[in-house]
Amino acid sequence: MARKRLGELLEELGYLSQDQLEVALEVQKLNGQSLGDVLVELSFVSPQELAQAVAHQAGKEFIDLSVYTPSTEALKTVDKSTARQLEVVPLSITDGRLQVAVSDPFNINIIDLIRRKTNLEVEVLVSDRESILRTIEIYYEQLTKPIEEQIEEIIKQAQKEEPNIPQLIDLFLNHAIIERATDVHLSPEHAASHVFYRIDGVLHHYYTFPKEIHPAIVSRVKILGGMDISEQRLPQDGGFTYTFVGESFDIRVSTAPTAYGENVVMRLLPKNLSLFNLKNLGFEEDTLTDFEEVITKPYGMVLVTGPTGSGKTTTLYAALRRINSLRKNILTVEDPIEYRFPFIKQTQVNEKAGYTFARAVRHFLRQDPDVILIGEVRDEETAEMAVRAAITGHLVLSTVHTNDAVSTIPRLIDLKVKEYMVASGVLAISAQRLIRKNCPYCSKKYRANREYMKRYGFTDEMLDKYAGNGELIITKGEGCQHCRGTGYLGRLAVVELLIMDEEIGDMVVRGYPPLAIYQKAREKGMRTLKEDGLKKVLKGITTPEEIRRVVG
Repeated sequence: MARKRLGELLEELGYLSQDQLEVALEVQKLNGQSLGDVLVELSFVSPQELAQAVAHQAGKEFIDLSVYTPSTEALKTVDKSTARQLEVVPLSITDGRLQVAVSDPFNINIIDLIRRKTNLEVEVLVSDRESILRTIEIYYEQLTKPIEEQIEEIIKQAQKEEPNIPQLIDLFLNHAIIERATDVHLSPEHAASHVFYRIDGVLHHYYTFPKEIHPAIVSRVKILGGMDISEQRLPQDGGFTYTFVGESFDIRVSTAPTAYGENVVMRLLPKNLSLFNLKNLGFEEDTLTDFEEVITKPYGMVLVTGPTGSGKTTTLYAALRRINSLRKNILTVEDPIEYRFPFIKQTQVNEKAGYTFARAVRHFLRQDPDVILIGEVRDEETAEMAVRAAITGHLVLSTVHTNDAVSTIPRLIDLKVKEYMVASGVLAISAQRLIRKNCPYCSKKYRANREYMKRYGFTDEMLDKYAGNGELIITKGEGCQHCRGTGYLGRLAVVELLIMDEEIGDMVVRGYPPLAIYQKAREKGMRTLKEDGLKKVLKGITTPEEIRRVVG
């Protein structure tokens, strides 16, 4: 049977629009590159999405190498230079079968070569070329000298002489990236200083180093972040770009004076387009359908709400990718720009120059926009301008800091937006939190009874609605090398989507209390964050403990 063309397949899988394919083919005519390379260069698809399409084409399994740790035993079957030359990652050995990741599953010569070299049967999985090369560099290096050992060596050296501080900070950052950390904390205490990594939303203690070298480490980070090293009494913010094995990261730095010295937090922001795909974010199918419907409407306001670090910006960026930027004029004002998208006009807030969210929106209205993205509605002027833009024929996407979807309504009214403008301007409000997923490599199924589930806050009403009278089966990770013994690997969103229909809009105009609106929205089928979490527990995606930790 003939193989489907790549462009056609990407379109079928929902990663590419017909318009984007046509533009990519025009660019391909000009530069003669392969279609896949052009699509990635234009940021129409991510390398991972391209690899998923190739895996689909070949009837093979796709593997996300960012959350997989190859076994030492497998890595030793193929030397580093061969792995690099063939662009292949040995993953694991099971019953005499060697699992490998390749970017081109149609190249049978590579498979034959590995089979002859290792004397093992070879099972092929597919990943993207960038991830394969990055994994080769990281894990073969780990075979010769693990990064943990290098860090411990410098810390030991610090007890006797002046250590290499720039190298130590690089190693902390490199290890954080390998461990998939989102934040690195350098925290001074009375006896020593400590390094914590935030992984999948939870802080983990990694290293302890002498407090004597803490000021030198803080100074080095401040120099990198373009901050004032002489100012130690006030909090400061800065940032820099960092590259590790070909991957670029924006690093935000924040310092705060404490009783024992300056506390440093470095936030790592990967420039990874694959994060911004609504299908990967954790939306249940019915919620995704409703959300996609509202973001493709010609006008109105869609708000994403939740605390800091709940993935609001990621959801907004995924929504932007879903909207056809070749047929719509999309303008954004962000603080700061976290990721650059093709064919979207992105601007950045500059308070010193007087370029605020509200001023940007006022100016955007003269730029013939179809879609406006506002990083955050945080003051009365921005709220008024955003709702006014939504009412006058533009689609407006933004974020607000509230606990749930319904409490966003009184928050907007508190920001002096009239009730009738909220009712007519807002299309939908999506509240979200990020929960950890069960590790796919060590999860086991268990029977649970209702009493156990109720201890975690799931009511009889919820269990009747989503579990029925059947046996309750839950899934939990036991801990392995891939999840670093936690039982969890990766995160996704639990979502509560409030659609502002005529009836709910009328309740807002009439001044109904939030509780009445909440009850009406539930009658109309809105799932709460807790209920969305329960669905994910029953599907084996996460645990009751994780839902209670995040949602309460």
